[in-house]
Amino acid sequence: MRRLIEHSGTPGHVYPLALLCYDIMPPPRQVEKEIGEKRIITFHGAGLSIAPQISFPEIAAACEESEAKDAYSQALYKSVSEQYNVLKSAIHGKQGLEASTAGVSLSQPWN
Repeated sequence: MRRLIEHSGTPGHVYPLALLCYDIMPPPRQVEKEIGEKRIITFHGAGLSIAPQISFPEIAAACEESEAKDAYSQALYKSVSEQYNVLKSAIHGKQGLEASTAGVSLSQPWN
């Protein structure tokens, strides 16, 4: 994504995103090539979390050039993992908004 943004000619931004919705409609146990495969849909909580932008130039400035790509990937992975774990605590751990941490603040905008 970073290379796509760099070569697009227009400004681009990367925001880490975590989405927890697997339990609503998980993939079938086996792949069928026919149309109309059976899908099981259940009622379950879902969560979406978007973190602040992570900028490659800012990450690259803090480390050597050879380490910049790995540091950027690790920063993105850490952000998404943290968000996903908070969503799992909120939904599967039944903590709701109390699962919020200093880095990930959950809310329900419709309330």
